[in-house]
Amino acid sequence: MEKTEAQPTPRLILPNLGRRFSGVTSTMLQTLPYQMEMIPLVIWGDAFVKGDLPVVRFRELLRITKKPLDDGFTRVYHARRNIEMLWGLVLKKLYRRDLRLVFTSTAQRKHSRYTRFLYHRMDAIITTSERAGSFLDRTADFVIPHGIDVDSYPFIKDKSMAWRELGLPGSRGIGIFGRIRPQKGVDLFVEAMIDALPRFPEYTAVIVGKTTPKHEPFVQGLKDQIRKAGLADRFVWLGEVDFKELPALYGAMSMVASVSRVEGFGLTCLEAMSSGAPVIASRTGGFELVVRDGKDGFLVDCGSATDIRERFVQMADDPLKLQRMAESARERIESAFTIQREAEDLVNAYYRISNSHGSSINSE
Repeated sequence: MEKTEAQPTPRLILPNLGRRFSGVTSTMLQTLPYQMEMIPLVIWGDAFVKGDLPVVRFRELLRITKKPLDDGFTRVYHARRNIEMLWGLVLKKLYRRDLRLVFTSTAQRKHSRYTRFLYHRMDAIITTSERAGSFLDRTADFVIPHGIDVDSYPFIKDKSMAWRELGLPGSRGIGIFGRIRPQKGVDLFVEAMIDALPRFPEYTAVIVGKTTPKHEPFVQGLKDQIRKAGLADRFVWLGEVDFKELPALYGAMSMVASVSRVEGFGLTCLEAMSSGAPVIASRTGGFELVVRDGKDGFLVDCGSATDIRERFVQMADDPLKLQRMAESARERIESAFTIQREAEDLVNAYYRISNSHGSSINSE
């Protein structure tokens, strides 16, 4: 059952065909309210979509796209998954719909042959960073980094008060957020904190995120290491928390570690910085694009627990510099990485893609 009537002349189609909630889903949903103010659109697929949004089923999508728009604009279909690229090709080739197909690539790994087959048949490619674009074997047409809603992650200057409100041990915190698995570098974080925390009794390490059954032995191994080091009371495992609780957690942290071995883009870094928590970030995903090394936090090599420990010690040793970094981090997000900027850049890209008519998009 459709949630709303489709708009009469949508110019943008956003397929939403993922079966599980992911960063791709989150990004699409967060940009939606701002895109809707700039371009008529419909969402195909209602998974995780809440509220009065223009969701359509496949039959309605076919009806909407049966006739081309009469103002010369070619509808844009923006895919973010393989299955969405495939269905875009079905609509364009089998159902003969007049569409411009777009794919956003965030992955920082070699793409499968199937993915390459699909994206080579797209009319345009968007990527979220130059690094992600380097894993494509065709040149991306646009680089559009992700952004966040800075109002949802307000700057918290008084970390002491925010920490007390959490009721956690110690008086300061360093956190790591995301799925608990090796890819996210949680083991590197634990190793670094086991070495560093004895020197800083005021700090507690906070680990936030879901553990799937597959990775429970991984987590148990980390807890065993912590216990053997005699530091069980210096680590807090919060597990998966409600999305609404995240801003308060970020805001209470004096630092946040975003130390994935591999990352697509990585919103944790943006969310932490917006909240006034300088970051220790690995050189992957969009972290190098976002973090000004030594100003908003520090960049470290992927896989280096030693680098994480050294940068933590450097910041923990200098509270005044840590505060300056916190203010700089917030300014960085406000100036360059807001969700409003991302939505605007996407809509501008859609209009350029629609008007290219087979010519090189970036030659205009």
